[in-house]
Amino acid sequence: MMLIYLLKANVILALLYAFYRLLFYRDTFFTCRRVTLLGIVALSLLAPLPLLAPLASGLLTAGVPLDIPTATVWLPEFVATPQAAQATLATGIADAFPLLAVAGWIYLAGVCLLLARIAVQLAAIFRLARRCPQTQVNGLTIHVLPEGEAPFSFFRHIFACPGAHRPDELKEILAHEQTHVRQEHSVDVMASELMCALCWFNPFAWLLKREIRQNLEYLADRRVLAEGHDKKNYQYHLLKLTYHKAAATIYNNFNVLPLKKRISMMNKKRTSNIGRLKYLLFLPVAILLAAACSGDNGQKTLLVKDKDGTRTVQVDEETLNKLTDTSNQPEKVGADNPDVYDMVEVRPMFPGGDAAMFEYLAANLKYPEEAKKTRIGGRVICQFVVTSEGQIGDVKVMRGVSPELDQEAVRVIKAMPAWTPGQHNGQAVSVRYTLPIMFELQ
Repeated sequence: MMLIYLLKANVILALLYAFYRLLFYRDTFFTCRRVTLLGIVALSLLAPLPLLAPLASGLLTAGVPLDIPTATVWLPEFVATPQAAQATLATGIADAFPLLAVAGWIYLAGVCLLLARIAVQLAAIFRLARRCPQTQVNGLTIHVLPEGEAPFSFFRHIFACPGAHRPDELKEILAHEQTHVRQEHSVDVMASELMCALCWFNPFAWLLKREIRQNLEYLADRRVLAEGHDKKNYQYHLLKLTYHKAAATIYNNFNVLPLKKRISMMNKKRTSNIGRLKYLLFLPVAILLAAACSGDNGQKTLLVKDKDGTRTVQVDEETLNKLTDTSNQPEKVGADNPDVYDMVEVRPMFPGGDAAMFEYLAANLKYPEEAKKTRIGGRVICQFVVTSEGQIGDVKVMRGVSPELDQEAVRVIKAMPAWTPGQHNGQAVSVRYTLPIMFELQ
């Protein structure tokens, strides 16, 4: 699940960042750009979450989860290809693919390292706030920095060295940093830092972080000039502070680089107000991407219940109708076992467990030659009963693709070795199973 979440989050991040660069990168609507950039962060992290799936699915008229009391136990889907059959167990993917487990540990190590880096920087700022004396300048409370350190702000705290600047320069610095404080720019900074920590392997996360930081400086620079400060003097002041030492990198820095872009943006002609309308395009794009994350291509979400709990399975409407149609239910399995259970206390077990069953399918399932020639593929959903003696009975196709693929799926299931039978109330009983087999051409 975590792998799927990360994949979706990073794909959304890359697509929305590309969309941003295409349409919004060169205008001067810095407030609109700020909202858009924060929207990219929020949507990338929230859209793949299961909590938003019902809302997103509704946007694409997806089906509502259906609680079917007669639903049978569903096994994990098996994927067969012409080259080799492949097993994919939802509960044992790390065992089947050890490289994914290694990649997971590497990812977690990167996240922990970057979170630790953020914590160290925050601790440095808090120590600086306690160590630096406070003073009043032009009605503002500021922390007095040692001479030679660059002015900055973080949330409600402004840090500067009043004695190192001329009065006009100090006014520009305070106007700049006060804008960061009033507009809560540190929220954007922290959001971008956390996004980079969670998606550190994605270059678009770092590009988005840089874009957020630059846009905040554009907002502050515009406010300084709007208060009547001379543009040319202000730009020279920025250049003069370029080489001042920084206490940390997580805060809003007065002379944050690159200055060339900031100066260029200050000298740029304001974009026509009609250009604001293009920001309305971001909303439908965001909705479509969020819906696509949980979209089911017209499938229904079936709540499948067994002794291990309740889980969801995506099925199409034809399969759903067959599963709920009593005329398609398997017949009883012999006179000595008149009842077939859907849920039992101890479920039947393939010799060696689910992993061994997938190894059996991989070794015995063959992609029919006729299906390969005609390039036929798809999901065959079979239903069968594991009897109280552990034998396989009443194998039938609930949803077929073609005669060749259907027959191959039935053949392999019928040829399974005896299972350990399921038990209910201390007695061996017959249990109904559903097994989806995906025939996939590569």
